[in-house]
Amino acid sequence: MAWAVGDFITAFVTISCLLNQGRVSALLCEGDGPCRCKYNDGSGTVDISSLGNQDGTARFPDVVSSFDGSSYAYNPCFPATLGSCKDAAACKKAGDDYIEMGEQSTAIWSYTGYYPLVTYTTPDGKKTEVMFLCDATRQVPQLDVIGEVITGTVSMNMWSNCACPNQCKRVDPLPTDSSLTTGSIMVIIFFSMLFVYLIFGLVFNYTNNKTGKELLPNYGFWSSVHGLIADGFRLVFTCSCGRSKAQYDAI
Repeated sequence: MAWAVGDFITAFVTISCLLNQGRVSALLCEGDGPCRCKYNDGSGTVDISSLGNQDGTARFPDVVSSFDGSSYAYNPCFPATLGSCKDAAACKKAGDDYIEMGEQSTAIWSYTGYYPLVTYTTPDGKKTEVMFLCDATRQVPQLDVIGEVITGTVSMNMWSNCACPNQCKRVDPLPTDSSLTTGSIMVIIFFSMLFVYLIFGLVFNYTNNKTGKELLPNYGFWSSVHGLIADGFRLVFTCSCGRSKAQYDAI
């Protein structure tokens, strides 16, 4: 497969950084979840939360690998679902479906000696490594997918100003859908109206110099409700019994 000059540069940067991990100094980018890491020398925080979608889709879908020609999808910080690849960070396209190549919840940050690297894994041993290359001039991120140079391990490079310390603001997760059901809304409306009815009724009766039980709004009506209900049950019972007796006489 013929590689373009840009592909060679990308691969060279990746390999150089990975090889340098063995010679890395005490400088670390300590992870704080899947969205950010903080340099231990106080130089700042790399925050990628503004790079990912929060609606379950991948910010970078179907990016073709420059090495193996396969298509990969990646969503920084937040989980994405593509077909059978659910709540993932990275997926590989396989026919009309996708294979998970890294869970968002497994994100581990490290430092290559040049740039921070985040690694995602799956229970069956697959792995995706994304290196974040600092480019303060790049407001729109660019994802270069190298692919599976090693079977089961996907390598990617993300060029972004967010890979530079303190360049991008923190974006918190959107609140989950907490919409109420129709029944819940009806209950809330009922008790709200009941509360308003009682408060205004009490105030009205108080201003009209009523005391004790008479303070309750429509006290005369509510005090007779139980009697009205009892009379209603007696009437229904009497009517049903009369109807049954007439049927028996006809037989």
